[in-house]
Amino acid sequence: MRWLYGAIAIAVTSGVLFLLRGVLTPIFFAFLLAYLLNPVVTRLESWRIPRALAIVILLASVLLGIAAFVLLVLPGVVRDIAALANELPSAMHRLLEVAEPWLKRWGIEIPKSTTEFLERYKNQLPDWANGALLPVGNLIKAILGQTVSVLGAIAALVLVPIFTFYLLQDFNRIIRGMSELIPINARLQVLELFREVDRVLGQFVRGQLTVMTILAALYAAAYEVIGVRLALPIGIVAGLLSFIPYVGGAIALGLALLMVGLHYTGWIQLISVIVAYGLIQALEGFVITPRIVGEKLGLAPVWVLVALMVGGELFGFMGVMLALPASAVIKVLVVRGVISYKNGSFYRGEAAFEPRVRGARSISHDASSLDATRPERPKSTET
Repeated sequence: MRWLYGAIAIAVTSGVLFLLRGVLTPIFFAFLLAYLLNPVVTRLESWRIPRALAIVILLASVLLGIAAFVLLVLPGVVRDIAALANELPSAMHRLLEVAEPWLKRWGIEIPKSTTEFLERYKNQLPDWANGALLPVGNLIKAILGQTVSVLGAIAALVLVPIFTFYLLQDFNRIIRGMSELIPINARLQVLELFREVDRVLGQFVRGQLTVMTILAALYAAAYEVIGVRLALPIGIVAGLLSFIPYVGGAIALGLALLMVGLHYTGWIQLISVIVAYGLIQALEGFVITPRIVGEKLGLAPVWVLVALMVGGELFGFMGVMLALPASAVIKVLVVRGVISYKNGSFYRGEAAFEPRVRGARSISHDASSLDATRPERPKSTET
């Protein structure tokens, strides 16, 4: 019956979270920030800094770092993108001139002008336009469905640091209150499980963020040295998407090759991009991820992709952000469940053979008791 109550409670909680997923998004980000920053606040508090002051200092440092990035880095990125947009028509023309002989060998004719293009493909243009605008319309509907207006999005961004401050201030108290609600007879085992989940989850989330930052810096620095246009934006995007298997690396290589193709200067730059990408991938696979995240915490790529798709389908953007931490927690629970199953009597077959063993023991005991009560035979004497 207790398992039934637990299943009903989990189902009701999941349903409420699903219905309120749009409202709970800023609270979720605030709780994630509080979870990540609580060890730092605790360390500052151990230096005899009041907890409220430590939280203010930490949040102010984070906000100042974000503001510095936006003010110092973002304008240069916007200028590079605008310059690339202005140079894109001529660059595409040069690229088509280079690719035209190769395309003609395959029987592909490139229109020489816009008029020729419209004459050739005027019947297909409406279908192309509808196909291209449909995903854009779906994206706009999704955005408007999650956030009613731009003011609502700004309000959510403002609420995140406020929620984070209050959660950090009462974080340890919340944890103690939740632990006191656990039944006394199961509290030790549950708290031990929570400590393991906290260790794995903290190492996984902080490790992933560290890996993303390192990869963003490596891609940006390497491509900047090689001379790839938009090296910094490519590095940032590749680093942010590196938590998705193969996607971050594919973005890093694809965008770099695209920039090299649009501003082709020779084979040396192309080979340099491929070599730099291969070195960074090898460094990530053999050094960065194993040392920071840990091999035993890694999830198989197929499970990561499934978790991201399921989380995005159920909870939208919040589900995508929640998918990997939830997968790490589920992995801990599954591993403990498998260990418990293998140590159980059902797996080892003791449940099936135990009655027979007990029956054999009782029969032998009865036989020994009968032998003990049976009168001894008189020994025969030979004369």
